[in-house]
Amino acid sequence: MIRRIAWFLAVAGAIPFIVATAALYLSSASSVRVPAIAALVTYTAVILSFLGGIEWGLAIRDETGTESTRVVALGLSVVPSLAAWAVLWIEGPRWQVGTAIGIFVAVWAADQWMASKGLLPAWFVDLRTAISALVALVLAAAFFAL
Repeated sequence: MIRRIAWFLAVAGAIPFIVATAALYLSSASSVRVPAIAALVTYTAVILSFLGGIEWGLAIRDETGTESTRVVALGLSVVPSLAAWAVLWIEGPRWQVGTAIGIFVAVWAADQWMASKGLLPAWFVDLRTAISALVALVLAAAFFAL
């Protein structure tokens, strides 16, 4: 049941990315585009921070991995939040979205490393891979709409 709920919530979590990106394609009015860009960039920062929180939670579990791999994972877990915060300071939405794509890929790569060290369950890696690909594609579409 947890796996199904996690998949459902992950897919639902992609909807704001899709809606904000669709708004960029559906309207050239600044009254639509400016809020859509703001929503896209801030939601991106929130989700990246959330992903770092997931990594933190997995890294502190005594039941998985070795202490040294958990220490590295704990260090990696703070990077998404700091990087997401930095995205908010980058000038220009194209740079913000482009940088966010890179961060999403980097967080996915960190999850792959954590999985290889026994810190993540296989089903979660599948979920993260699918949702990360979807979000990266939607953000790429947004990038080209900016």
